[in-house]
Amino acid sequence: MSQAAKRVATTSVNWQKLSERLTAQHVPELQRLKGLNSTFSGVVNSLPADLPKIDFAALKQKLPTHAALLDSLQKQYESLKIPYGTIPEDYNKEINKWIEYNTARAKLHELKTADGAVEANKVEEKWAKAPPVEHFERQHFVEYFPTLFYDLRYQKRIPDPCEIGLNDTDQLEARFRDYKVLRRADKVDDH
Repeated sequence: MSQAAKRVATTSVNWQKLSERLTAQHVPELQRLKGLNSTFSGVVNSLPADLPKIDFAALKQKLPTHAALLDSLQKQYESLKIPYGTIPEDYNKEINKWIEYNTARAKLHELKTADGAVEANKVEEKWAKAPPVEHFERQHFVEYFPTLFYDLRYQKRIPDPCEIGLNDTDQLEARFRDYKVLRRADKVDDH
């Protein structure tokens, strides 16, 4: 086994653990990711661990007019050292920001699911106490379907038969809260 293959083999992904954490709808993406990973691993395993040696002296003899350029390329190529397993600091910062972002997203998702579970329990309790549908009366419709049926005797709602959204905001209530009929000059308030 080549040195590059040993490097990749020691850092492989635990696919079993990853598949346990994902839902069934993500199975195709996981399979695609596994395929991409195996393709990449195959390419890396086929390459040598070190960069190939280039005969710059032979190139300088074949291209004497470009000797200065070849010298510059030789210095850059020989100074190129990429140790395996080290990540540049800039990339580390990006990775850490991404990890923090995803951790915050996961916490938010957990909070939303917990709130959703509480709301679902409330709905289940409400419907567990409900009478059978055959025994529903007018007051039950108001209680169990408040968005469709309403009782104006005790609810602060405006009749909205055309469903234009009069009750979606409190603008009408705020506008007409202190509404008073203007007094007319010809009316006398003496009775």
